[in-house]
Amino acid sequence: MIDTRLIERHAARAWPAEEVREEDGWLLRHTPGVPRRRSNSALPVGRGDALLSGIERVEGYYAAHGLPVAVQVSPAEEHSVLDAGLDARGYRKDGGVLVCTAPAAAVADAARPATPLDVTLAEHPTRAWLDAYAELEPSGSGRAEAERLFRRITGPAAHLGVERDGRLVGIGLVVAAPGCAGVFCMATDPAHRRQGVAGAILHVGARWAQARGAETLYLQVTAENTTARRLYERIGFEVSHSYHYRLKP
Repeated sequence: MIDTRLIERHAARAWPAEEVREEDGWLLRHTPGVPRRRSNSALPVGRGDALLSGIERVEGYYAAHGLPVAVQVSPAEEHSVLDAGLDARGYRKDGGVLVCTAPAAAVADAARPATPLDVTLAEHPTRAWLDAYAELEPSGSGRAEAERLFRRITGPAAHLGVERDGRLVGIGLVVAAPGCAGVFCMATDPAHRRQGVAGAILHVGARWAQARGAETLYLQVTAENTTARRLYERIGFEVSHSYHYRLKP
């Protein structure tokens, strides 16, 4: 199994913030115009008590950008001291995300749809894919911000979609790195769920990742999203670790 900290490093590069700075064991991330927390939070990349000693620098960084301080405590299982220290400083716990991994080969096999679906694949996001992302992924970002976000992705990427009646009703994004690939932006139009759309996207995405030497897939899913979790478990994903956020009041 791939190291949990390595997954978080890969995920930070696969979904890059506009501004990234590493200081005192922290990865400081800021993306103007994008409310998504991963894009505007501090990720611990160091270890031990030194992280808490650097928290004032973290707070100063976000204060300088006019942003609330958000810390992504990940992997949560390895940062209990940090989590307790932030709690003692009054940081509120929020959100709960599971990071799951699976062998790409297993996903490619298990996600194969019983009824074949045509899945589009492009290395760069098409206008139709961006339209579908804006419609299906309620991230709060505008279209211009979304385009800038996807232009920042430097690793090999597959923008996947399933089309019905001239529009994409399901999308996904796979970003490859040496040995692994991250799955992002999985979304299906509610009217087309339970029709194999997500499975078909994951099947093609897993095969694409395999062809680029990525033996392991990883993805993030919110703890309360039981529908997605059941799908991911059925095709071979298992929980690797979890994370949550600590927010300064």
